[in-house]
Amino acid sequence: MMEKILFIRHDKIGDFILTWPAFYILKKALPNTRIEVFVAPVMKSFALTCPYIDDVVVDSGDDTQLVEQIKANNYDAVIVSHSDLRIYRLVTKAAIPYKIAPNHGWFQYLYPHRANTQYKKGEPCWRGSYMLAEQFLNNHQISIPALPTQLWDVNSEREQWRKYYQQQNDEKLIFIHPGTGGSSGSLPVDHFGQLIKKIDKLTSLECRFVLTYNGDEKALALNIQSMLKKTKIKVELATPLKSLADFARSIVAADMFIAGSTGPLHIAGLHNIPTVGFYAGRRSQPKVKWQTLTEPAKRLAFTPPIGRRTGRNMALVDVDQAAEDISEFLNRHYAK
Repeated sequence: MMEKILFIRHDKIGDFILTWPAFYILKKALPNTRIEVFVAPVMKSFALTCPYIDDVVVDSGDDTQLVEQIKANNYDAVIVSHSDLRIYRLVTKAAIPYKIAPNHGWFQYLYPHRANTQYKKGEPCWRGSYMLAEQFLNNHQISIPALPTQLWDVNSEREQWRKYYQQQNDEKLIFIHPGTGGSSGSLPVDHFGQLIKKIDKLTSLECRFVLTYNGDEKALALNIQSMLKKTKIKVELATPLKSLADFARSIVAADMFIAGSTGPLHIAGLHNIPTVGFYAGRRSQPKVKWQTLTEPAKRLAFTPPIGRRTGRNMALVDVDQAAEDISEFLNRHYAK
């Protein structure tokens, strides 16, 4: 029986979140095994909130120190989500007995165990890391647990976070994140302003719009708030929180999360909150590929017309249609 497993996942927020289904099946299938994850420094606090992770190894950049640390942890196996020469050298020098990696790229041939992680067309990309964990369990003749509807249950904190975001009476909190992490484009600021106006007009619900941001994105949020200053629409900037972990937990307060930035969208997906994503119009079907982990009925996605000249122009998104669809969803989903 394996006592400790190391999972290598040291990249962006969105990619890390899309690995939660893999973490889930590993922990549920091996409840007495410690699941530890190799993460980037910025991910440490958030990774430790994951109920399927027992501890983390932070990528310090000092490979000599990391080899000694990993070796001292005495892992029985390592699951490498994305291999490069550096990672291969780390896990090899650390003398981990069982190593498995995806079977794409020439680095696959360096590993004794490999897994097919090529998800099919029309499948979301979270399937890739899930298939890696699935193959690991299959190799050890361990049954694969079914995935839950909601991967992160912090509903007990919902009311305290709704108070934090100043929700009152029957208001619905509509979170909007106008920035982008780079995986997809985002709507122009004035389009976000138009979207808020139209949703507020078309929905039968009382809404409070909360603008979330990180660092330089505050300027975008302030611009949107300024555009709506002369209206009666309730639009407020979110009060900054100390850590990514706190922000991630706080999103449980939202009744809907709207963004073009995949990282925050995927956090909302962990809570099974309705999400609205704006993606570039590529033939690779990004709104399917980067879909959130919410239930299918709670996901809305919009793109500009698909094409080389139009696909990346987020100003071409049909904001009127998006507002109608979002308002219809809100009216139907939250109808009394």
